[in-house]
Amino acid sequence: MSRIVGLIANDTKPAAQEAAAGLAQQLKQHGVSVRMAPLHNDDEIAQSDFVVVFGGDGTVLAAARMVAERGTPLLAIHLGRFGFVTEASPDNLDEAVATALEGKCEVHERMLLEGTIYRGGSSTPDQHMLAVNDIVVASGAVRMVHVHTCVGDDPIATYAADGVIVSSPTGSTGYSLSAGGPLVHPDVRALMITPIAPHTLSARTLLVPDTETISLTIEAQTRDAVAVTADGQTGLSLTPGDTVTVSRAPFNVRLLAAGGPNFYQKIRSRWHYAERLSG
Repeated sequence: MSRIVGLIANDTKPAAQEAAAGLAQQLKQHGVSVRMAPLHNDDEIAQSDFVVVFGGDGTVLAAARMVAERGTPLLAIHLGRFGFVTEASPDNLDEAVATALEGKCEVHERMLLEGTIYRGGSSTPDQHMLAVNDIVVASGAVRMVHVHTCVGDDPIATYAADGVIVSSPTGSTGYSLSAGGPLVHPDVRALMITPIAPHTLSARTLLVPDTETISLTIEAQTRDAVAVTADGQTGLSLTPGDTVTVSRAPFNVRLLAAGGPNFYQKIRSRWHYAERLSG
């Protein structure tokens, strides 16, 4: 059976472009069909057997949102500065791709978040967005916003803060962590609500089951520009009275494991987790 491999590379990184071009040539020499921009569009690439992504976490997050609904697995090659979501390195690229072509890679399922925007108190959805890491409602300036937050039908708080982050376990290593949230293993079935610089000492990250729906409503006393963003990459403006609901999406991101470090190894090697300072 012929195989089709999609390739996505960060177009701002020459090393990523070069690595993708080299792999494309190798695959074609072995009779494997290759789909990559600009010859193929996003939907055509997403219909591949699997997609190899070259870049850092930002490139992987964008690729994941692109292919997740189709269930297309991603093989993420680390060419960024940090690479907590990426799996393999250029050093084991050939081995990782060969294993994926043989169908022998373990598949890790990662939760996706679905955000729905309701304008001005309407019960009709206006727009939808997907995120791997987080959906954030925050001020466009360094000014306080007031975000009325509910879990299901239960009011939790009206946060007076720079904003509110709703994160997946995968996103616990991103913006949520910077705002004081916990590290959470990606297999944990939970959503995290983390206020950004809250104007109270009692507001801390709240973990809720991934079966819940979280509602974030912009209160009338908010006067500055507010936006909702997905993974810090796609965004929409909000006005007082608008509501964003966040819940677990009905499908997951599928990541191919290529023998790279696991979650615990990454937090030790890349963050030097809990190491004591010497000297």
